[in-house]
Amino acid sequence: MKAFNSKQQLTELVRHYFPAVDTAGFHFEPISGLSSESWRISGPDIEWLARPQSTWGRQTGTDRQREFHLLRQMGAVGLAPRPLLWRRGWLIIEWVPGRIATADEFADLLANGALASILSRIHQQPCSGCPLELRALFARHWQQMDARRRSPALLRLHQHFQRSPWPTPLAYAPLHLDVHAENLLITEQGVMLIDWEYASDGDIAFEMAFIFRANQMDTPAQLDFLATYQRYRPGLSARRLYRHVMQWLPWVDYLVLMWFEVRWRQTRQDRFLRALPALRRQLGLN
Repeated sequence: MKAFNSKQQLTELVRHYFPAVDTAGFHFEPISGLSSESWRISGPDIEWLARPQSTWGRQTGTDRQREFHLLRQMGAVGLAPRPLLWRRGWLIIEWVPGRIATADEFADLLANGALASILSRIHQQPCSGCPLELRALFARHWQQMDARRRSPALLRLHQHFQRSPWPTPLAYAPLHLDVHAENLLITEQGVMLIDWEYASDGDIAFEMAFIFRANQMDTPAQLDFLATYQRYRPGLSARRLYRHVMQWLPWVDYLVLMWFEVRWRQTRQDRFLRALPALRRQLGLN
């Protein structure tokens, strides 16, 4: 019933806002991800992707209206798929032909400078006007996690991050904030980042900290990546950028820890619990 309702909603939405499009031959294909289920819409002369705004998506930090705004900015310069519509809780964007990078391909792009080049282009775009509201996100995560899993030690940690001053930003810019292999699309024209649902404005060192943690990069690999990035941003010091990244790492660890806590409460899937012990150790939690 849920799938039928989604298809019906999307068909009515397209008929209303795209009256020239023939919906009779529409084909809907579900596209599942970590944080949401989207729909690929195929029809005469169209290939689109429809992404819903859900309550539980907002609980983890996604915002389709913000995503639409960022996509409109980045799509205009070829850095992201172009958005077509944000209405009635649905974001519709163009479907870009290509394939998702494998883990090995992503590692190669991380090592050979291609990913650093993409990020440098993103980070040199004007700010979107959608700042990363980190403390509000922490507060939302705390409220949405399983209350039985709140310990005194976790409460102290939560209060620490809510009260401590942020690291001084090195450079404020649009950030993607979800860079991994499954969000890297390989096309005939090159490589493109997709899934901008967490994107917002923030310190570029925060983005780097996310990438380093997600890919378990050791210090030499981190320094190599930053040196490559710096070649595209000659006004920055790679060493200074590294120091700022190190300052952001605990904030990244806490954000990811609480994201997994919320996702476990939402889904009860053990894969989210399995990710927690390493993060807890990193933050000094028993």
